[in-house]
Amino acid sequence: MVKRIVRVSIFVLTIVCLVACTDAASGGEGADNDPGNETKELIVATGADPTTLDGRKTWSGPGYSMNAHMMEPLVFREIVDNKVNIVGVLAEEFENMDDLNWKFTLREGVTFHNGVPLTSEAVKFTLETILDPELNSPLAQWISDIDEITTDGELIVNIKTKTPTRGLLSGLTQIPIIEPSAVEELGEEFNIKPVGTGPYKIVEYKANSSVELERYDDYWGEAGVSERIKFLIMPENAVRLAALQSGDVHIAENISADKVEEVESDPNLDLYVTETLRVNLLVINFDNPWMEKKEFREALSMAIDRELIVNNILGGNTIPASSASPPGTIGFHDGLPVYEYDIEKAKKLLAEMDYDGSPIKMGAPSGRYAMDRQVNEAIAGMLEDAGINVELETLEFSSFLPKTDERYYDIYYIGLADLTINPPLHWGSYYHSKNSQGGYTNPEVDNLMDQAVETIDDEEAIVLFKELQEIFYEDKPTLPLYYEPHMVGVRKDVQDFLPRLDEYIIVRDAYVEP
Repeated sequence: MVKRIVRVSIFVLTIVCLVACTDAASGGEGADNDPGNETKELIVATGADPTTLDGRKTWSGPGYSMNAHMMEPLVFREIVDNKVNIVGVLAEEFENMDDLNWKFTLREGVTFHNGVPLTSEAVKFTLETILDPELNSPLAQWISDIDEITTDGELIVNIKTKTPTRGLLSGLTQIPIIEPSAVEELGEEFNIKPVGTGPYKIVEYKANSSVELERYDDYWGEAGVSERIKFLIMPENAVRLAALQSGDVHIAENISADKVEEVESDPNLDLYVTETLRVNLLVINFDNPWMEKKEFREALSMAIDRELIVNNILGGNTIPASSASPPGTIGFHDGLPVYEYDIEKAKKLLAEMDYDGSPIKMGAPSGRYAMDRQVNEAIAGMLEDAGINVELETLEFSSFLPKTDERYYDIYYIGLADLTINPPLHWGSYYHSKNSQGGYTNPEVDNLMDQAVETIDDEEAIVLFKELQEIFYEDKPTLPLYYEPHMVGVRKDVQDFLPRLDEYIIVRDAYVEP
């Protein structure tokens, strides 16, 4: 018996600003939580360690998925029929009062896992600490346009922005609200014992091993179906698949392309192949004098055969990248061609600039993205074929990520997801000079991105977005490779699991059929 592959495509991405939330926003995708379906434990295999469970610091897809069960934002993305709406979660109502001011009315009766009621002060604390430079939170970029946060009683939060800001709600979808007194009481332990309002609470986090959650019985919305959820951290693709096949795990993300036929032929498994909002690319470190030269970046890009990577390594499950933004997002520039592959031109450029064979340190994670180690080994080989002296290092994601922050690598591989569906927020950490991870500086880009943030009208913003993509295409501060395919293996006895365009593995409504 051969099972079918379930392919989920991006048809339309629409942001709808609702004034009141629906019951579906209380945590699921609209599934009915029938107590008769309750099971004891659902086990998910993921490819990377979250590094921290403090929702103010989490900066990885697996961490977002885990945190989504324990902590909740004011608003979040509800995905129905492949359309993305922003709906209220902890905010029962939200209203744009004028160009600069927003009012959020919190739900009554919500408690944190330590029994403390949710209040406006908790929201204020969360946002202000994220914006505090001392915390050094990567999430600060998503709410950097906030100028002032005030409260009016226990349930009203007022947010004033510095300028008219098209992306405020989009940014807030990524900000889980935490309990202030728990932060003070636990200190550094809050990284492994977070306290939120979600349908599940932390039991234990073992770094590079597992995250175990249990149902929070006083949850304000529909209860989670399974009594416990466990995330097992398994960086190796083969290990995740073997655990799925044996039944040791029920769901496994990032099934490798070379194992698709094996999964297809297993009568106990389903495979979800989902288009995503993520573009996988190489980030340039402009501290390196060679990488700073545009001709050298051109040579790097021309040496990479993106079509070969997509068709041979990723099994044709995606398409090569032509932009720093993924298809389906606002202002995606569909007029840009796939980056040129011409190894002879690459060699000629290197010769003309008298490249002296200086080593180029290249970094990549292993197990975080689909076939990431294999992809980067292939890229390193292509660059070497062009005459570039590459020193490739692949590490588990939790060890790799700190090195990117330190600018240890001259070039490194990462997958950037436009989770906010708002390009300036997606681009902020890599192209705007005040946040650029690789040290890229371009005053024209800064000016256009600042304009885009303040441009509320979609048609006007799209013009700016496309102009920026054209500059990125020519300047190559990053080298887009392809759009990440998300392939999730699921055992047949798992019910009510739905894949998401944002790659979150949210299983609060999923269960193993008894």
